[in-house]
Amino acid sequence: MCGLCGALGAADHWSSGGNGIATVTPAAERFRQASAVNAVLGHYGLRLKVWNDRYVLHGRTGKSAVVDHLGQLWPLAEAFAGVEIDPLDPVLVSRMRGV
Repeated sequence: MCGLCGALGAADHWSSGGNGIATVTPAAERFRQASAVNAVLGHYGLRLKVWNDRYVLHGRTGKSAVVDHLGQLWPLAEAFAGVEIDPLDPVLVSRMRGV
């Protein structure tokens, strides 16, 4: 992947957070979001990493894709996993809580 793709940045999306009052830096917010998302994606053998102003989704086969914002993530994650991903699935939530 060319470094220019990450340098151009993406348009703002509501999932990027922020309400006009900066309590954390945008970079810190991306890392926080990636950590929360990885709690779900890990159950499907996927992981999300922060890369510049974007994310990179990594699959278990080594496949990866640049994701501009979390709005693009779930359909791509489902394609990588080969199953429907429901972050609010009660079974998944119970597993994440260790119940």
